[in-house]
Amino acid sequence: MKRILILVLSSVFLSACSNSDDNPKIDSELSGTWMLTNISCFCGFDPETNFNDFSLNFKNSENSVIVQNPREDYFYIANSGTYTYNLTDDTLKINGSDDFKYTVDGDILTLTRVDEPQIADDELDLTYKRIQ
Repeated sequence: MKRILILVLSSVFLSACSNSDDNPKIDSELSGTWMLTNISCFCGFDPETNFNDFSLNFKNSENSVIVQNPREDYFYIANSGTYTYNLTDDTLKINGSDDFKYTVDGDILTLTRVDEPQIADDELDLTYKRIQ
């Protein structure tokens, strides 16, 4: 009887353990729609490009982001679509994209691509303004 009790209690305690990765980190400051206002990079783009057409819409409750990218020849984060994202410390990882360090200062979101030391001139800073 004692063995059965120990076995039952052990299984209860082991099943109660959970992995912290099951609950992804959420930053409520990201929630909402952000419009691209500025790009700083060693990449070429038409000076007439209207950055306002590029946007990110973070849905924290779903841990997803809708990327609006009207130009197939420019994709700084990903092509248009809905993607899942993960946050670790101050790093944003959009599924299928590079890692970005992010900061939110009021209504300004800055994404800085995590630099690959083996690749020259891959720096990319994206500045967004919250519109919703």
